[in-house]
Formats: sequence, structure tokens, C-alpha cells
Amino acid sequence: MMKPQCRYHSTHITTLKKSACLGFSLVELLVTVAIMTSLLSIGMPSYQALIQRHYMKTEVNKWLLALNLARQTAITSGNIVTLCPSSNGISCGKKWTDGAILFIDKNRDHVKDNNELMLQVVAAVQHRQLLTWRAFQNRKYIQFQQNGFTWSQNGTFRICANQTSLKYNRALIVTRSGRIRLSKDHDGNGIHEDAAGKDVSC
Repeated sequence: MMKPQCRYHSTHITTLKKSACLGFSLVELLVTVAIMTSLLSIGMPSYQALIQRHYMKTEVNKWLLALNLARQTAITSGNIVTLCPSSNGISCGKKWTDGAILFIDKNRDHVKDNNELMLQVVAAVQHRQLLTWRAFQNRKYIQFQQNGFTWSQNGTFRICANQTSLKYNRALIVTRSGRIRLSKDHDGNGIHEDAAGKDVSC
């Protein structure tokens, strides 16, 4: 705590004594630094956890919106809609972490042709997170039919925080009927489970 200003009755008091009266003592400074260090060490993990949850929520919402757009467009337009990984935002690639493209697939060949309408370019996964898609038939794309169903491609998008702890990992579970749901922690261990009841991992 800052010391109150001293009242001097002598005009001969030294500058050194005045400074000592007005400022912090060495002991007070050390105590203040120790308290601040303790508070930071307690609060930093909570802050980092908050940031990690924010990153994960942003990433999950991004892919959930893309999947819902694909399904809804297939229903309203009466066309097959394909979502596939893409590193250049133009053609289909191999790694979902690089991003994806969403387009109306008129000839159903899961290849973006020049005459086919691009619906969305999904940005690459951020903050060193990982993304995988595992599904029945294990194809490098997902297609939605005119009725909103997939081509028997029930599977799971797994979004992982790229660290040893699994508590931030999330999954978007796609059913054969094209419905998408977010993973939950059903057993209360702090880790979300996939459709098979296993901890979400990439």
C-alpha cells in the first residue's frame, strides 16, 4: 500500500528521507510481486482453457454450418450436393484439415466441374487443430441426396485440439438420414464420446 505523504516541519529534511516516505519499501515491493505471481499462476490455466474452448467452438460451428448448408441446399434445389476436402478452394483434395469446398454435383461424380455451382469454400482448420472424417465406405467426401439423406455415409467428423488431453475434442456425427448432431460427454469423465461411445480422438 502506498504510504501517505509525510508532513515535514523542517526545511532541512533530506531528499532521501522524503523519497522513503512517499514510495514503496523493498519488502512491500517483494510482497506485491509475490502476490501477483501467485495470482497469475492460478489464473493462467483457466484463461488458456477458455481460449481453447473458444477456438474449438468456432471450428465446430464452422463445419456444422457447412454440413447443414449442404443438406438444406440438396433438399431445396433438388440436386446432389458434395462436400470434399480442398487445399486450394477450387478442386477436391485429400486432407480435411486443409479446408473444403461445397458444390452442386450435377453428374454425381464428386468432382467439381467448371459448370457446377460452388456454394462455399470452407477455410482450413486453425490453431493447429486436427480434423478427420471417418464413415461407412470410407470415402474422401460426403454427398447429400435430394431428400437430405447421405449415400449411406453415416460417419463422424472429429475435431481435435492437437494436445495430449482429449477434453477439448469434439465430434459432428452424421447419420444416414443426413442429420447432424454434436458429441456429448455422456459418462461424465469430461471427454466427449463419438457415436460408438468412445472418447473422441483423431
